[in-house]
Amino acid sequence: MKKQTTIPANQANFSTLEMWLNSESKLFTTFFADKGESISRKKALADFQMILSLVILLTFSFANPVMTLICALWFASSVILVKMVERSSDKEGGK
Repeated sequence: MKKQTTIPANQANFSTLEMWLNSESKLFTTFFADKGESISRKKALADFQMILSLVILLTFSFANPVMTLICALWFASSVILVKMVERSSDKEGGK
């Protein structure tokens, strides 16, 4: 008889999402990676968010000081997120 294991549905969805995020982003790898390097989808999404927040910060910087502050905080949090993703990928790559 075969032994079957089951996992809860929320854990299965989380692991599927994690697998998708950790897989290679072919578009970013093709355009932005050095030869032999691979860029994960998690890193690509974090980089895209940082670029988007910078563009919006530059666009709305002349509109309103409050909007400029909000966009600057968003950009700062995006930079921190990119650094966190890079550190976690360095730790995983070092294993």
